Amino acid sequence: MKQLRRKPAPARLGTAESRAKLRIQAEPYWAQITPGTSLGYYKGERDRSWFVRQRSGGRYVKTRIGTPDDHAVADGVVVLSHTQALNKALTVQVDQRTPAPRHYGDGLTLNAVMERYIDEHLDGRGSQLITRQQWKRHIENGIGRKMVTALDDGELKKWLKAMIAKPPTIRGKAQEYNPNDPDQLRQRKATANRSLTMVKAALNWGRGEGKLIAADAPQWWRDVKPFALGEEPEPRMLDTSEVKRLLNAAPTDLRTLLQGALMTGARRGELVTLRCRSYDPETKTLRIYQSKTGKTLTQPLTPDGADLFDSLTAGREMDEPIFTREDGRQWAPGDVTKPMAAAVAAAKLDDVSFKTMRATYGKLLLVATKDIELVAKALGHSDSRITRKHYARYLTDDLARGIAMMPSLGIKVDKKVTRIAGGKS
Repeated sequence: MKQLRRKPAPARLGTAESRAKLRIQAEPYWAQITPGTSLGYYKGERDRSWFVRQRSGGRYVKTRIGTPDDHAVADGVVVLSHTQALNKALTVQVDQRTPAPRHYGDGLTLNAVMERYIDEHLDGRGSQLITRQQWKRHIENGIGRKMVTALDDGELKKWLKAMIAKPPTIRGKAQEYNPNDPDQLRQRKATANRSLTMVKAALNWGRGEGKLIAADAPQWWRDVKPFALGEEPEPRMLDTSEVKRLLNAAPTDLRTLLQGALMTGARRGELVTLRCRSYDPETKTLRIYQSKTGKTLTQPLTPDGADLFDSLTAGREMDEPIFTREDGRQWAPGDVTKPMAAAVAAAKLDDVSFKTMRATYGKLLLVATKDIELVAKALGHSDSRITRKHYARYLTDDLARGIAMMPSLGIKVDKKVTRIAGGKS
């Protein structure tokens, strides 16, 4: 008697656990939903996909409709649960639909989006290096490891709160941090806000130009707001006596670099990349490539500034760096920190960094010209709002003259009380 072979039972596709028991094979596992329409689950060496198959024109047509929630949280758009896949399979007409993109097929992480954004979108821009450094410091080993489909606004807010609770680090070493100190807390919030801006920019690019995220995917990151910072503290600026003390305390190579900053308002990174060809001895101007904006600024120099750059570039090759170390090497990013800290300590100054030179340049120019728009242009600001916020107290002369013209209110003051020189009253 001929033994009948049993037809294999249909694969169970309802849960990630049941699907994990299925073997890898070339064709999807199919389960009929309605006559002529079946839901398929494909399990390959690396890829996992939901498919729908329909009878059309005397043949079966199949198309991919999403990624199973085997290793990621279902979002109903790209990553689908079994129920969501069933519903989608019942509502599509495969012969009129293009296949769903393979987003997150192997688990697209935030790190993958950030890396592509930095390498492709920021390629050649001044912000590329800064963004990469911030990514590796604050994002890569934390939230960056998570898949985009597993993230939502709650996760992003949780990450931001955790960031401001942790002490800042320098070269991997935690620094002293008091979250109850308003200034320190503000600095941590500012750092968190910059990181949030990077994440948002990368995700927006990935959803649009980068085509990494489905165009109809929910933009949950837009609901996450940056921390309110309040009034930004005024940047440290040196007076002329402090400038002399600092220059006298600095070693020769650092002193020259500091002089370059004070004569141009350029950032440290912009100065160390200057070549001799950047200086035009005929027009007494310096072409500065601004790392933050990616724009080139043609900066006129004072007679003292022209003398400095004449002495630094005379008789040298056009491609040589203008500023070098004492041993002839070009300044590297980490070369300034230690000698700068030593010079500041020797000059007995507080809260001074190389960045202070740029603020001091702006202050000196504003005091000399009283023209805030001119200072904004000299510093390469896109408009004068930031400039006005930082340097407003040096524009008080007109206000003081106006207030002096106000009429007397007849308030009597006991003029017998006088201030003792050197005392409080």
